[in-house]
Amino acid sequence: MVRTFLLFFFSVILICPAQAYDFNKSIREKQRAKDAKRWSLSEWLDQKSRNKQMDAWLGYNLPSPYEFYLSVDTSTIEQSVNVNNLSSSQTYRNYRAALAAYVTMVGLYGEYETSDEELEQWKALFLFRIWGTSDQSTNFTLHYGLMNQDFNDDPTQFQVGGGRLSLYLIKAFGLTGSYDYIFEAESESGIEQNGSRYEAGAFIEYGAFRIYGSWYEETMELLSNSVESERVRKGVLFGGRLYF
Repeated sequence: MVRTFLLFFFSVILICPAQAYDFNKSIREKQRAKDAKRWSLSEWLDQKSRNKQMDAWLGYNLPSPYEFYLSVDTSTIEQSVNVNNLSSSQTYRNYRAALAAYVTMVGLYGEYETSDEELEQWKALFLFRIWGTSDQSTNFTLHYGLMNQDFNDDPTQFQVGGGRLSLYLIKAFGLTGSYDYIFEAESESGIEQNGSRYEAGAFIEYGAFRIYGSWYEETMELLSNSVESERVRKGVLFGGRLYF
């Protein structure tokens, strides 16, 4: 009888601490779960303050949705005219300046061009960027607008549509390409014209300043008094562009 009592006593002593341990562990786990889900006014205010600081940091460090650039370039143009399979060519100096303004993916572009071949020309285009975040990133941009060309004191206003591509190969160097389709229009003297322009080049950047060069070719088909002719202007241009 004494032996049985002693065995029961020692069994209780050994089992109770284990049960107490398991019970305390369960209580602590439940409490941690409650603490994780607890909502308090002070924590909400702290989180709101942290979110406000994060929004301020992002607003300060994210790029502006506004983008502007000014560019100027010059080239030597070889102009050739083909009439009834007879061709003649001359070389001229050309100057061009452009200004563009973007708000996120849309923008406006203005260009003025003059040369000693009796040419004065301006463009006003609407830009729509369908790929890319800025002009200083890999992007593809569509454009459409007007081109007024005064050639030999005979002005013509065209509609122009096309696209432009910039492809960064490394951080500060890339390739460019553009295409303009020049819709048919009639000059003040009655000459019907239409054509296209291709341009391909490369650039290198130093922060907000870009140095670029391009080869281009502009072909115009002309019809005057039932006589067809072709005028081709091509050359290599060099220039600089400033972003701000």
